[in-house]
Amino acid sequence: MAITATKAKAGKRYKVNENGAADASVKYQVILDAPLQMDKLPISFEGVPKIGSEHPDCPGLYVQNYDIAQPEGAGKSTLDVTVNYGRGDISIEQGGEGEEDVIFAVKEWGWDDGTGEKELVASVDPTDPKPVLNSAGDPFDSVPRVNAPTPTFTKVVCTSQRMEGYSAFLCTTNSTALTIGDMTCPVATLLCTVAERKIIGASLLPYEYTIRLRYRSNVIGVGTGDETIEAGWDAAVVDAGMRELDATTGAKKLIQVISQETGQPATVTSPALLDGQGAALDTTDSGAEPVILRFQAYKRAEFPEWFYSEPETPAAPEDDDNTPVVDNGGGASSQGSGE
Repeated sequence: MAITATKAKAGKRYKVNENGAADASVKYQVILDAPLQMDKLPISFEGVPKIGSEHPDCPGLYVQNYDIAQPEGAGKSTLDVTVNYGRGDISIEQGGEGEEDVIFAVKEWGWDDGTGEKELVASVDPTDPKPVLNSAGDPFDSVPRVNAPTPTFTKVVCTSQRMEGYSAFLCTTNSTALTIGDMTCPVATLLCTVAERKIIGASLLPYEYTIRLRYRSNVIGVGTGDETIEAGWDAAVVDAGMRELDATTGAKKLIQVISQETGQPATVTSPALLDGQGAALDTTDSGAEPVILRFQAYKRAEFPEWFYSEPETPAAPEDDDNTPVVDNGGGASSQGSGE
């Protein structure tokens, strides 16, 4: 059966908001070369804009779906097809070699203003970025915890086909610095989670992915002076313990100090500071600095660009004389006279 759209019917509907045309619909009349059988439900039509294609006059509007009706009586050889356009920031991206094009529709993109707690192992004072110790210069039994900004970036994307391999990025941190919007995120400061959902009944974009990148900053001092590093989601602890490595044999032994009461060597009864090399820190040396150890807590990965890329802002619609239509805030529009 040949199915050919011969013309667009007189019938048009569209909605306008602050971003321009928000949606639109155009009716087409499709002529069949034979009456449509009862059990036949054609879903594509020659001459009708394909699902996912952009509106020729309204940038940013893409065909979302069709409404199809068959008139009664003499209309058995015709179909009325209403093409529905919507603004979904849809873009066509080429897949890998041998793969079909993938359609991406961005439903949500942006940062929230979340907060959370973190362990305070080092002062963030840039003039004195030292480990946080008690007044006697010893580690706290319980590391102090403070509130800190932990905004989460969220991007919700619908796609025309399953995005294979996304699960490899679950609970990973960024291996390279990323800038998302106005946020610059150093290495290991973004923790990634991805959720996949299949939308039952959606034929164009059946797969929905929610990508969340949670930001965490943890600046710690290294060495002496004011040198600092960004540990992000890595674990950081002050180097301390009750044992040290023997300088001769390398064996572990309990740390001994001179007792202030007896003047004799005595074994420590609480963790003492270490020098980062397994030896007790010489507290009599004024130049000796406590050491913060950093441990990588999550596997690092280079996030694919579609996880965080910002969708393009659709262009504002223009009237027939190519003058942009501007909302003046009072519900009216100001535009060129066309003269």
